[in-house]
Amino acid sequence: MRKIITTSLCLIFVFTSFAQDTRQDLRKNSPNRVLLRLGSGLFANYTYDLDPSNDNFLKGKTFKMDNITYSGMIGLRSGFNTDNYRFSSTGRDKMRGNVVGLFYQTGTLNNVGLGDLEKVDKKIFINSLDESVQFSELQVGVVWREFLRISGGKGTVESVKSAGEILDNVDYQILTAGLNLRFGRLSPTINYSIISADGFESAMSRWDIQICMNIYFWKKILHKDKHLIIN
Repeated sequence: MRKIITTSLCLIFVFTSFAQDTRQDLRKNSPNRVLLRLGSGLFANYTYDLDPSNDNFLKGKTFKMDNITYSGMIGLRSGFNTDNYRFSSTGRDKMRGNVVGLFYQTGTLNNVGLGDLEKVDKKIFINSLDESVQFSELQVGVVWREFLRISGGKGTVESVKSAGEILDNVDYQILTAGLNLRFGRLSPTINYSIISADGFESAMSRWDIQICMNIYFWKKILHKDKHLIIN
């Protein structure tokens, strides 16, 4: 009886160890579930003209070196439609998943600020400010196959002082579409945003180009792969 119990315990230990090793191997070769992207770049001058058929559509969209923007995104990756997960020789995750993410962006408008969006030509510009104006934006969206971004959210411009007058913070809505390329851990991006402070009764647009770095972490065995643990 003692031999039977001893043998059973040994078999249980062997099977448990094997399953644990399989679990560790699966986790090591599983996709990273979280993507952190940090970036910086330039944004073009804001424009009111949203009609591509208009001859003036591209006028005013100039990228200036002092129009600097910083961004960050954290998102959950999913939708891996292959069982052959690919990693580089340095362990870099080479898969492309779908990402649901939270996007943050900030920047400085030199001598140009955002004011209340009214149905006048001025719209959300403030003329000839002597101080730089800081804007911040928070959006929620998706990135299809880590390539095509669609997101929306809200932004705000901090209070400024012009001609001795204190102006209130301006809140606005923003929609963004973008393309993300990927070269190793670097990811050049180009985004087009539409901004409005009056429920899109009137709007303005902005382009930005950035160089981002992708950081992948939290390897996790996918639900569809868990049956492999006992094989």
